[in-house]
Amino acid sequence: MNNFEYAWPVKVYFGENTVKEKLGSELKNWGRNIMLAYGGGSIRKNGIYDEIMWVLKQADKNVVEFSGITANPTYAKVQEGIELYRKEEIDLILAVGGGSVIDCCKIITAGVYIDEDLWDSQINHKQVAEKMGCFAAVVTMSGAGAEMDCLGACSNEALKLKKTFIGSYAKFVMEDPRYVMEAPLSMFMPGVFDSLSHCMETFFGNVTNVHDEMNIGLMRNIVRNMRELSRGNDTLSVRSDLMWDSSLIQMFLLNAGKPGDFQAHQMENLLGAHSHGTHGVQLGILQPVYYRHIYKYGADKFAWFARAVLDIDAEGKTKEELALAGIDALEVLIKNANLPLSFHEAGYELTLEVAKDVAENFIASPGSCRPLSKEEVVEIIMKCK
Repeated sequence: MNNFEYAWPVKVYFGENTVKEKLGSELKNWGRNIMLAYGGGSIRKNGIYDEIMWVLKQADKNVVEFSGITANPTYAKVQEGIELYRKEEIDLILAVGGGSVIDCCKIITAGVYIDEDLWDSQINHKQVAEKMGCFAAVVTMSGAGAEMDCLGACSNEALKLKKTFIGSYAKFVMEDPRYVMEAPLSMFMPGVFDSLSHCMETFFGNVTNVHDEMNIGLMRNIVRNMRELSRGNDTLSVRSDLMWDSSLIQMFLLNAGKPGDFQAHQMENLLGAHSHGTHGVQLGILQPVYYRHIYKYGADKFAWFARAVLDIDAEGKTKEELALAGIDALEVLIKNANLPLSFHEAGYELTLEVAKDVAENFIASPGSCRPLSKEEVVEIIMKCK
């Protein structure tokens, strides 16, 4: 096992009625000006907005609304949020939503106390501000685990690039599983697969240690509950498990002492700047194709995954046959979740020009059993067309 240090700063309140019972007491620790950040307005229709606003009014907060954050948030929206934070002298951003809303808010916190352009500062010059703004999260869509870390991704539409920024950690997180019950399966499932994707990418890193066995337990839970949802067993218990699964992943304990294989994630991020597609959907398209490309170089791990996570019978199979059977089963899991298996099926017409642009900006992962060449990136992406 490699050397590592581990600590985690995020306080989580998990359970039914958490917002009603705990948010008010946390708000006492913050000033009066609260930026309420959310997406397209679904929280106004399902009652979540009213519930949160009631708590904010009881706490005598001045609420400044920041809405319209899209899936795959844009850098332009981040800049808008930075300007609003400064103008209204915000004390705390309350991010209400899933990974996109939370990512956008994390990136906003990184830019509020610097004079220069945030993209230029962090992306071009690798400078991270010592002082940042503050945010907290109320999770309404789980999957990315964004509430647990300080990393956030956004797309610069002018540059056709999607990059990851370092922002602040959430000062506190509220996870009420009743809230994720409001999300239709078509929106919830991509997030669930994103959770599984994070686990797989960590597991398939080229170092093996005790965290792989912990990871297997987490992946088994995600797969079991995905299958329950696919069978129509959409219960609070199932969604509660999946909600907490996504948070556990992004505490990065499973990554401690080992590199991961995040090449598929990197391809998706780069593609997302062109397609603006749903993150979990595009990972579900890419990963089976990517894994069929590399599995022979990590056959031991892929065979272990097939047997321990997807319950593939190993009898009569060679190691490589078992590994490939696991990838086939992963693809069936994705299909049964009503997720597309090609970009065409997802409604995006992928071009060779886009694939080449992704490859040009791709950086091979040293944690992979097979770091990819730029030519291989193009080949894999075009197979997903």
